[in-house]
Amino acid sequence: MRILDIDLDFFLNKIAFWKKGNKRLDEKEYVVWKKDKFIEFLENNCNLSKNNKIKGRIVKKHHEAFYFWRELIEKNELENPFEVVHIDAHADLGLGDFSYKYIMEELLHKPIEKRNDPEMMYEGNYLAFAIANRWINDLTYVTHPKGGNDLLNFHFKDYDLKSEIIQLKKTEKIETEIKNVKILDLEPEIPFKLISGKDYIEKGTFDYVVFSISPKYTPKTIDRLIPIVKEYIEEI
Repeated sequence: MRILDIDLDFFLNKIAFWKKGNKRLDEKEYVVWKKDKFIEFLENNCNLSKNNKIKGRIVKKHHEAFYFWRELIEKNELENPFEVVHIDAHADLGLGDFSYKYIMEELLHKPIEKRNDPEMMYEGNYLAFAIANRWINDLTYVTHPKGGNDLLNFHFKDYDLKSEIIQLKKTEKIETEIKNVKILDLEPEIPFKLISGKDYIEKGTFDYVVFSISPKYTPKTIDRLIPIVKEYIEEI
């Protein structure tokens, strides 16, 4: 099965990194795409259609997608592992926090069925936690024109971003340089693709879609795109 995972901060002229506080961005500095351009991207790049709506959900913060997927899995409405196409100004794999230590030292030591209510998860790292649950078997990161440089090498095979394979590592406690830490076990390899938004053209279809408003990383003016989003999805 396939999931389209979109953050509305992708549809801004620039990206907010290392944002502090919850105040919304300055709409004069962070300019939202015109409605026509937004519609064109949804239809021509994402292959969405008003006449063939996809089941989905609009969430406030992007890590709520994790709980949506968990809900669908528990209802036997989403088979895992599944493919995710992540269209976002951020990779959401954990750069800038220490969740990778928690994942490697603690979470991956738990049985699979005990990993789906993790600590330390938030909107900037939830994809790593979904991968730790073995929900995802293929990940495409569709980047903002000024993004794509926020990947965390710890989560990649042999710590190499160029490998195009995500492979989480179960380790002993990390006290020294991470590459010197003993690896106790390796998680399944996940093919990873990085593609610029202007080059992304979807030919297939999706089973579910998530749109995140991400108010911490968007101006209030992004909200004008929400009624358009609702024309393309069947909210569940």
